[in-house]
Amino acid sequence: MALFRRHRMFVPRSGGRFQVKLSAEAKRGIVALAEELEAIQSTDRPEVRRLFPTAYADDAERDAGYQVFARDQLIEQRREAVDIIRRTADAEFLTVEELSAWMGVLNDLRLVIGTMLDVSEDDHDIDLASPDADSQLLYRYLGEVVHGIVEALTTALPEPETS
Repeated sequence: MALFRRHRMFVPRSGGRFQVKLSAEAKRGIVALAEELEAIQSTDRPEVRRLFPTAYADDAERDAGYQVFARDQLIEQRREAVDIIRRTADAEFLTVEELSAWMGVLNDLRLVIGTMLDVSEDDHDIDLASPDADSQLLYRYLGEVVHGIVEALTTALPEPETS
């Protein structure tokens, strides 16, 4: 069944590092998307709403206070993560922290694209005849990359101690 084995995008190596097995083109695309996320995250565009979820659904005043406090912190955390992607895009190896930053940004990109596409958990098929087929394919690809990161990070976790 080796014929159907998926290509591992991030391979755990010694010293808590991960070898990046993405093409240069994929890395450039990720940087460009991350920079787009950075540019639109501070706007009131509807597709960024899932980046700032409601904390108090039944208390609008309390939620507004939370949003004022949390939004700036979340924006700054995303900017820092995008900076990590910029700095490490050409790296052959990433640390746990760097790979985690990649995962956060790519997951946020999926949230934005999923919101634009109005994706639900029931949406599994890609309609190649659809005007938004490219966005659907990108959404799916980013999901594969995030899955690859989660898989790599999970593989690198220490075995639980048994007593």
